[in-house]
Amino acid sequence: MRVLLVHNPGSGDDDHAKDRLVELLAQAGHQVTYASSRGRWQLQLERHPELVAVAGGDGTVSEVARATARRGIPIAILPTGTANNIAQWFGLAGIAHADLIRGWEHATRAPLDLGVACGPWGSCEFLESVGLGLLSQMISEIDTGHSGYVNELEGRTARLAAALDVLGGVLRRAHPVECEIRMDDQVVTGQYLLVEVLNFGAAGPNLRLAPHADGADGRLDVVLVKGDERQWFETQLTAVRQDPSHAAALRVHHARTVTIRSERLPLHLDDTLWTPDSGTSPVITDVSVQPGVLTFLVPGDSQTPIRPLQWTD
Repeated sequence: MRVLLVHNPGSGDDDHAKDRLVELLAQAGHQVTYASSRGRWQLQLERHPELVAVAGGDGTVSEVARATARRGIPIAILPTGTANNIAQWFGLAGIAHADLIRGWEHATRAPLDLGVACGPWGSCEFLESVGLGLLSQMISEIDTGHSGYVNELEGRTARLAAALDVLGGVLRRAHPVECEIRMDDQVVTGQYLLVEVLNFGAAGPNLRLAPHADGADGRLDVVLVKGDERQWFETQLTAVRQDPSHAAALRVHHARTVTIRSERLPLHLDDTLWTPDSGTSPVITDVSVQPGVLTFLVPGDSQTPIRPLQWTD
């Protein structure tokens, strides 16, 4: 196949270096065009590759997904990031890159929805989640606060553990956010520590907030943690630290459209933080979903996404 390799050179270790990845693809018989995710790689899409292979973390995969949506070009993930939530959902995490590449020959094409969030920032497509409260505060703490050391740690396991530590500290001192949330025709109001609108159920440092989500069902999954559930959610985070595969037993709401009316506080769109200007007017965020506009190549020997019995609304 004619493969466009979009590579984040700052993600992963020496086994994920440019030359090694190109070599693996060439050995499998593919015609490779290499592009750094830090360059103008989008121009290569005009050459109509048969496949876009992404070697990077969730941020790089999301960037490629937004650029290739509705083009009909399948995406193959070679995970090199820290959380790798998207690769985890497709059952690709922990599989050697050489094995993933060999599996493309008999791979299936799996659809995935793409979320759209509209607000004061304009319109933004997202792959993982949009939310406010705990995850937004954690991102702020790591990106611009006193926890920048997290991204400097060696090794994926160390970075994930440190991010969970930061999240735990944020949880202990966080103030609930007053919100009105409309999910299709249902409206809830209250004070929440966490409001997350998820596309396929996972976000942040491998938090399976909606573990039974189906990322190709044309619906969003909304997870809410109330202000009086702080101690219970802290127990859930402790369980995640002890077993990364643990999924918090949160109640999940399902909706095709979600509108959040909230205080003027930072909000995250995937891993990008949006901070409002000062003022007293509320922030209104409209979230919707574009069903099945993405296609991912999933090797036949990878595990299928985890989709056990769901909560009912």
